[in-house]
Amino acid sequence: MEPLRALRSSERMADSGTIRNPFLQWLIYGHLWLALAVVAQIQWTGLFLHEAPDLWRYSFAAALGTFAGYATMRLARVRGPEAERYPNLLWYRTHSGSITVLVVGAVIAAFVLMWPLWDLLWRWLLPVMILAFFYVTPFTSKRGHSFGLRSIPLLKVLLIPVLWVIVVAAIPLRLDIAETSASAVAAFACMRIPLILALAIVFDIRDSATDDPALRTVPLVFGLRGAVSIALFLLICSALFEVIFLRGLGYLAASWTILFGYVIAGLLIVRAKPVRDPIYYALYVDGVMILIPLCVWVGTML
Repeated sequence: MEPLRALRSSERMADSGTIRNPFLQWLIYGHLWLALAVVAQIQWTGLFLHEAPDLWRYSFAAALGTFAGYATMRLARVRGPEAERYPNLLWYRTHSGSITVLVVGAVIAAFVLMWPLWDLLWRWLLPVMILAFFYVTPFTSKRGHSFGLRSIPLLKVLLIPVLWVIVVAAIPLRLDIAETSASAVAAFACMRIPLILALAIVFDIRDSATDDPALRTVPLVFGLRGAVSIALFLLICSALFEVIFLRGLGYLAASWTILFGYVIAGLLIVRAKPVRDPIYYALYVDGVMILIPLCVWVGTML
């Protein structure tokens, strides 16, 4: 009975995670939406720079790197037995040839875009690239078990926010022609961490039904309600930080419009469940990283 129950559970998980629309498949499975989120987050940081003529170059390169990194992670897993359980991996298996070509092209284009900035940013970029590579590229045993940085208990929920904040907040600040102190960069980056950390916990909630208990993720340690409470607390901290920051700079309207994005984020956190629903998580939850910067931008225009 147990193998049959596990098989039915896997079938339900695969059905619930299947996207039929080709456009949405590329947007979600192909992580193009996530690449747009990276651009939105970088441009959000750019709103508060004095002048950064190379920000566009970095934004495009970061988007290309995001696509290439996440696509590499999926391609590394398509040959393992676990691929049969996940519709996105089956999609990558079907399109592995074209996606591999796109990944190579994205890496080359990102390298060309970043070459003029390498001397300025290599101390930041090199550690991020190394950690990201060993995180997004799991090594799979013959039995189909993945191991690597993703397998280290509690590391996932800490590493992802740190890498994201370095990419979308700390590095863009280094592109400002007005010199920014290291302490200011650190403070600005830390202000962005609670939001990314809250969203990372939401994705841990999604994965809690299938994650190995040894991973010790937040929902596995504190339970579903505890994880939701921690994510909401972090979201509130992020909102307070951003409102105080915006008002301090004189963006009164933006300090109100940004709250719309945080309210939507809060509702998504409250409704999070351990179900692999790509529309809910990969479109709506990831979309928070686009919605909040958009709300800020609208507020600065008023």
